[in-house]
Amino acid sequence: MPDSHKFGTSTLVEAGGMRVLLDCGRGAVVRLGQIGVPVGSLDAICISHFHSDHYAALPDIVMTGAIPAAWGGRKKRLRLIAPEGAQQVVDGLWALTSADRDIRVADGEIDPDLHRIDTKVIAEGVVFDENGLRITAFEVDHGDFVKPAFGYRVEYGGHVFVHSHDTRYCDNLVRHAQGADVLVHEIAMAHPETLAAHPHVRTVIEHHIQPRDVARIFAQVRPKAAILTHVILRGPDAPSIDEMLDEVGQGYDGPLQVARDLMVIRFGASISIYSAETARG
Repeated sequence: MPDSHKFGTSTLVEAGGMRVLLDCGRGAVVRLGQIGVPVGSLDAICISHFHSDHYAALPDIVMTGAIPAAWGGRKKRLRLIAPEGAQQVVDGLWALTSADRDIRVADGEIDPDLHRIDTKVIAEGVVFDENGLRITAFEVDHGDFVKPAFGYRVEYGGHVFVHSHDTRYCDNLVRHAQGADVLVHEIAMAHPETLAAHPHVRTVIEHHIQPRDVARIFAQVRPKAAILTHVILRGPDAPSIDEMLDEVGQGYDGPLQVARDLMVIRFGASISIYSAETARG
């Protein structure tokens, strides 16, 4: 939903001198600006699947990143690592950005090559391996018509971070999340009477994972930190965060957090989780 407090799903990975985004939902460029990361400094973007809330910021990243300013400043082509369908997206984006590009090239402002994207269409397996940063894509179950859809396992310096992205309960995710220091997982919930009375809500919820199945996954993986994100609480009479956490707590007794925009997870001698806003303040 459009919400000025909760922008679209996007996770910045910084390790080994690399900057990689996992998805780039609405507002990703603004959030990068808030934490002082130039959008042009991104090395790559890994897309989990082609629902708009997971890549809506891509045109903004391409055009804004090419501008030679402190908040842009791209020096080389952006890389897109994504499922089948990526090339159609990139071809369409080249056309979409043409009006902006023609003006700025005529003005001598940008190199048109910096609007180009190097595309890597992926299957399950290692999709990025540079400077000690290793990212593995694994298939998840986001419904019969969203195939393939991927989660990502990120490894660096002996630490493991896993992001489910959008999925129902998935044994393949459990396998690839083993040994995770941090497991970030989506969640969705609606009251039974809402599901019975509203077919559209039922369709949405059936494409995602409900609290008791999230609990099963956390209980099987036992990460050091379990974090819920992409929280879908559907109304009318939507469940509260507390109701959702109570449901998860019936099957998982470990520490659990609900993600917030600008949350930072720092891997060092210990794992620290805090707000980027707090750190800046």
